[in-house]
Amino acid sequence: MLKGIIFDMDGVLINSEPFHFRVWEETLKRRGIHIEYEIYKPCIGSTIGFLMNLLHEHYGISRNDESLIKEMKEIKEEMLKKQGYPPLIPHVKELLHRLFESGYDMAVASSSPLEYIEAVTGHWGIQKYFKQLVSGESVKNPKPAPDVFIKTAELMGMKSKECLVVEDSQNGCKAAKAADMTCMAFYNPDSGKQDLGLASVVVEGFEEIDKSFVEKIYCHSRHIPALVCETPRLLIREMKKEDIPRLMEICAQETSKDACEGVAKPLTEELEGFEAYRTYMYEMCDMGYWCVVKKDTDEIIGRAGVEPKFWNNNKSVVELGYIIDENFRRLGFAYEACKAILKVAYERGAVYLYCRIKEGNIPSLNLAKKLGFEKIDYHLQEDSENMQVWRYACREMENQLQ
Repeated sequence: MLKGIIFDMDGVLINSEPFHFRVWEETLKRRGIHIEYEIYKPCIGSTIGFLMNLLHEHYGISRNDESLIKEMKEIKEEMLKKQGYPPLIPHVKELLHRLFESGYDMAVASSSPLEYIEAVTGHWGIQKYFKQLVSGESVKNPKPAPDVFIKTAELMGMKSKECLVVEDSQNGCKAAKAADMTCMAFYNPDSGKQDLGLASVVVEGFEEIDKSFVEKIYCHSRHIPALVCETPRLLIREMKKEDIPRLMEICAQETSKDACEGVAKPLTEELEGFEAYRTYMYEMCDMGYWCVVKKDTDEIIGRAGVEPKFWNNNKSVVELGYIIDENFRRLGFAYEACKAILKVAYERGAVYLYCRIKEGNIPSLNLAKKLGFEKIDYHLQEDSENMQVWRYACREMENQLQ
């Protein structure tokens, strides 16, 4: 279960990496040294001590040159007075408010000195969102070691696996991975060319990040079924392997044979293919068939969802499918589940959704009409002559939401 969200500060909360480089550039310039950005870049996301090692390797500066650090801090203060604090990343304040209101405990785990973390978060009015402010200077090993994240989780009273980290640097992603924490990387072009490949996901902005998004990223990184959506009577969530026998039981019912999802595959085949299905459909495509669960009994009563398909001549489409247990039909569950799924598909970027229905399947034809699908003149080469194709324009959902 996701309980805590830990933010790096520089490059994630504030756009400070260009400022930090200019500070060091000016500091070393006064000593007659021109620092190249490619030499400085590996220290992004780490501590002053890490940078001092780089300066020693490339320019022969003593790792313990306290006077240089003192000069740097004085120049930093001069530049802060002239230029002010680096600006907040766009939409980060709104993001913090949304996550705070959603009930997450949050913290900052930054390689910057604690007094600077306190000054920045206080200046921008975001300190109230964080339970802990932790500096990498307070632990033995800086990022990319996991020490600062592990310490932060301990101070928050949480296990590492209950936390998600937001980072913008390769060092930070490595540290999160080493700490066994889910990592969401923020691509900040001002942080230089960073390899963010260890993160579970890379985002380019914060304006659309909310509880459902971070929960999904966390669940996928842990291979836990994520909640897709909720209706007054139903939960629609991703499948887990243990659900398959129940779902195969539903698919094998005599009255399910008209469903275009087809007759149930052998259970062993479904079980063997589940790991690949989960990785491809849920984690890569952000689609798939999902469990339809009755809230009051926690019983699986069907499955429904959307999947990418290739039709005639490799035409790429997104197809809606559903099956409801015959004991729960004619109670409005199919409409309730599919209506919610249409909204999810629209929010995830679908333009059109398609479904295939046998012309004798009157209940499904009526459902398609009720949902807003329209029959189109199209036929799949491998389908029987009595199979119809219906299409839904997701802009209709946009009109309904206005």
